[in-house]
Order: sequence, then C-alpha cells, then structure tokens
Amino acid sequence: MSELKKNQLICGLAIFGVMAPLGDSQAQDLSGYDCMIEPHSVTELSTREEGVLEKVLVRRGDIVRKGQVVAKLESSLETIALDFADARAKMKGDVESKQATLEYMQRQRDRITELYEDNAISFNDKDKADTDVRLAETELQVALDNQRLMQIERDRSARRLELRSIRSPVDGVIVEILLVPGESVEDRAREIMVIAEVDPLNVEIILPAAQFGSVQVGTPADITPLLPGVPVRSAEVAVVDRTIDAASDTFRVQLQLENKDHAIPGGIRCDIAFGSLNAASNE
Repeated sequence: MSELKKNQLICGLAIFGVMAPLGDSQAQDLSGYDCMIEPHSVTELSTREEGVLEKVLVRRGDIVRKGQVVAKLESSLETIALDFADARAKMKGDVESKQATLEYMQRQRDRITELYEDNAISFNDKDKADTDVRLAETELQVALDNQRLMQIERDRSARRLELRSIRSPVDGVIVEILLVPGESVEDRAREIMVIAEVDPLNVEIILPAAQFGSVQVGTPADITPLLPGVPVRSAEVAVVDRTIDAASDTFRVQLQLENKDHAIPGGIRCDIAFGSLNAASNE
C-alpha cells in the first residue's frame, strides 16, 4: 500500500473515531461536522508494455491533463518497424503493374471479340482472351488486397509505437514519481507514478444514524477547509450509504466539491454544515 493511501486510511479512521461516540440527542444539536477532503481518484499509473523507461516528462506537483504524455519507454525498434511498414504501405509498383496488364488484356479481348464476330478467328481464341482478362482482374485484386494488408500493418506498428508513450488517464496532479529513466517497466508489475484527480474533490463524512434520512443526494452543504486562506465552498451530496454500521451506529456520506482552480489540496480536514440538518434541528 502506498504512503498516500496509508495516510488517507489513518485520517479516515480518525474521523470515524470522532463521530462514532455521538448519541442521538448530541447529533440533533450539532450544526457542523468534521469531514475529510480527498482526491476524487488516486491512480498508480503503469503500462501493459514492457521495456526500459526512457523519459519522465513531469515532476512531482505538476498539473496534468487527461491524455497528456507523462513518460516514454525506449522505442527505437518500434520506430524502425513503423518506418519499414510505412515504406511498404506506400509501394504502388505491383498494383500499377497489374493494372497495366489488365488494361492490355482488355484491349486484346476487344480486338479478338471483333474478329470473332466477323468469323475471322475460332471460339477458342475468344475464350482464351476472356480468361486472360479474368486472370488479370484477379491478380490486380490480389495486389490491392496486399496493399491494404500493408496499410493495416503500418497502422498496427503506429499503434505499438504510440503505446510506448504513457499518458495520464485523468486531469490531476502528480503526487509521486516512482521510477526514473533507465529503470525497467515489467508488464504492469511496477507503477511509474501516482496521479491524484483533484477536480472535483471528494468530501467524506461519517454521520450518526440519528441523521439517516435527513441527508439526500443533492442536499447542499457548506464546506470549510481547515487550511488558512481558503474560503468556504459549496458542495452537494453525491452518495449516501444505504446501510448503517451497527458497531458505531453511523453511516457514510460523500459530497463532490468543485476545485477548478486547484486551490484546495486533497488530504485535509474540513468542517461541514448541512442546511437541511440545521433547519431540522431548529424545529
């Protein structure tokens, strides 16, 4: 387990410990709750390709976009294979030769057909001319099919070369670089880097069972990150667990918090206040 995931687990257990002892009367009187702001996802980026890492194009803390190349594997053989396949796919000599042969056979057939209609030659001569045209058409089609196969081979070589470039699967921030150029990447056995998706962020909260039903998907809330200089943000409930943890008499709620400016980091504590809960407690 990575250090990042360990820290997230420890923080989650800490929140669990704070919320679990709450009784029903205490829960109804609270206007704010402790919560945890976490990345929307944490990806340990690897690749199905094997080879040696040639370049790492990002540094820890860099913001990356989905599809951006963040690392490259050594790819000299794949580059040569693509050049070879591309050259073969562009070869037109065989097709042009077969096309010229077909056109000649068609002219020959036309002349022999005229002679046959004038009873100047035998049916065998005409039949041979017709057969020569059909054979020439077949040879041209084979040449065209081979050219198409070479184009497919070129596309496959291009795809294999593309796979040597490792791209970010999400918009996010580089949390950790795990390999450096020169190290071996073995068939998904080693992660290259860790990328955290921080827009949106997940806000995780554990509520007492007494509040079950008060919070629904779409319920608005005010999130106060416990970080100097970060203002209160608005968020909405995205997930409400449909089960109660019997041991602690609590349930989990997750909100999604927009973070387009990346002003809020993942992994910090926060306070949260639900408008619907406050209204309920005032009745």
